[in-house]
Amino acid sequence: MPSPLIQVVLADDHPVFRHGVKSLIADSGEIVVVASVETGAAAYRAIVEHEPDVAVLDINMPEMNGVTVVRNLLKSGSRTRAIMLSVYESRVYVDQSFEAGARGYVLKRSAFQNIASAVRAVHEGGIYLDPALPERTVPHRLLHASVDESASSTLSEREKDILRFVAFGFTSKEVADRLGATPKAIETQKARACLKLGLTSRAQIVQFAILQGWLHGEIPVR
Repeated sequence: MPSPLIQVVLADDHPVFRHGVKSLIADSGEIVVVASVETGAAAYRAIVEHEPDVAVLDINMPEMNGVTVVRNLLKSGSRTRAIMLSVYESRVYVDQSFEAGARGYVLKRSAFQNIASAVRAVHEGGIYLDPALPERTVPHRLLHASVDESASSTLSEREKDILRFVAFGFTSKEVADRLGATPKAIETQKARACLKLGLTSRAQIVQFAILQGWLHGEIPVR
């Protein structure tokens, strides 16, 4: 029996952008937008009415900004998990969003690439940080919410190398070619490393790699 679709309320005051995000979410086949609105007040009302799994909220909206919506949802005891959409890369906005109770932060410039992954990750109980965020903007204290910090020290150097390659987008075969192993061996070691860290998706591997500073510096040559 297929899993039920993830229900989402989408709020952004730019109709063209909102329509694009809505279409992308619908095309995923796993997510359905139950309400699409353009103001913070309308977003709050829609969330109360529909009780969606996830709310995707523009950080800047008329009547009520996204952060205020999230604070009000937290006060009301809503089960809906929120993701902030933002043009701002400053750590001030990232911190403010998570302190208010958001579970994800996606930059508008990369929303079409990342929003579906963010919705899935947050729906599954994780935290999503846009991989395009500069390392200096990522709040290191958020790591404990999805990754056991003490477990990271148990990774072998080979496991760290594999996760770094995966975070850069390399396939298991490409990693195997570079490390002199078989794709099956790479998959096994990747699975072992993810189990140690409690990571369940590539998006979470990317988040972990960002927090470790692994994605800064020279990109491995394919």
